[in-house]
Parts: sequence; C-alpha cells; structure tokens
Amino acid sequence: MAAVDIENTIEAREVKNTTIKQDLNVVKLAEDERVERKVAKSETKVDEHKDSSSIGDDEWILFELTAYSNHYASTQKNPGDKMYGITYSGRPTVEGRTVAADINRYPIGTVLYIDGVGERVVDDTGGAIKKNRLDVYFKSEQDALNFGRKKNVKVKIIKMGDGK
Repeated sequence: MAAVDIENTIEAREVKNTTIKQDLNVVKLAEDERVERKVAKSETKVDEHKDSSSIGDDEWILFELTAYSNHYASTQKNPGDKMYGITYSGRPTVEGRTVAADINRYPIGTVLYIDGVGERVVDDTGGAIKKNRLDVYFKSEQDALNFGRKKNVKVKIIKMGDGK
C-alpha cells in the first residue's frame, strides 16, 4: 500500500509542477503583452519632414505607401524576362520582407518598421519612389491593388542599411 501512495504522491507532485509551470507561462505572456502595449503607447512622436540622420529611437516619420508585385502592371516584366522578380539589390522579391524606397535617403539594407504592415527591408527602388514614399511588395497583384495608397503612415527606422 505504501508503494502505491508514493507513486500517487509523485504523480500528484508532477501534476502540481506542471500546473505551476503553465501558470508561470500565462503570467509571463500577460507581462509581455503589457510591455508591448506600453511601448506602443509611448512611441507616438511623428515628424513628416525629418530625414533619417536625425531620427531618435522613439521617433516616427510619416510616409506615403503604395504596393507592387512582380506582375507586368507593376514592373513591366513578364515571367521569363531577365531580372523578373529580382530587386535592385539583386535579391529576389519576398512578400513580408521587400520594400522599395528612395535609396538616397534609405540605403539598400535599411530595416524599417511600418505601422500596420510590419518590419520590411529596403531591397528595391522605383521610379516614383522618392523622399518619404515606400512601395510594399506583395506576391499577388490583387493584394497589391487591394493595399492601394496609404498616406501619413508612421514608419520607424530600425537600422540604416549599408547600401549592399
């Protein structure tokens, strides 16, 4: 009988320890969410005329955003054409990563955080993409069209690129 009690006690401790670990994970997740909310609320400075050399860690710049894809309407290239799907940097376009910018202000490799879009890397340029305009890459032409044009979007420079 004593052996059964010991096994039950060990199982009970394992269950208790598991429960405690799960409770700690829940608490930690809640703390992370609160930190993210505090950060989001505190990062509200916006200046539409600043250039990247004077941006502080908690400052945002206002941009106009458009979207493009590899399709002919965006690039005047067709599948099979030389450089189809290849950015100015020589890297392939990747949805969720690629953005075109004015490389005189934001060199190739610059990492940006775009409010409502997420983190993107400057890998491309565009004829109409000057100053504080960005062109966000989408794999689907329809998704690019649906994105449309967005004005006064907050963008933060995470890391300036090296032009490569």
